[in-house]
Amino acid sequence: MTTYTESCSRSIAGHPAGALDILTQIFRQWMKNQHFKIRVAQERRQLLEMSDDMLKDIGVSRAQAEAEALRSELPTRSIC
Repeated sequence: MTTYTESCSRSIAGHPAGALDILTQIFRQWMKNQHFKIRVAQERRQLLEMSDDMLKDIGVSRAQAEAEALRSELPTRSIC
């Protein structure tokens, strides 16, 4: 019976450059996601800092801005 460790060792040993490429891609995607989370949090804080007139200019009420700032989930985004 082949264990998980044996399978991974063989696949990495057979393609060390490919494994590094995969790990690099995973890390880059993780970094992009972290950056996205930070940007969303910044924008939500900025909504709270806007005056009522500024919110009105962008078509958002104070209640909507506060509700958005309290959200914890991330918006969906398209990958370009």
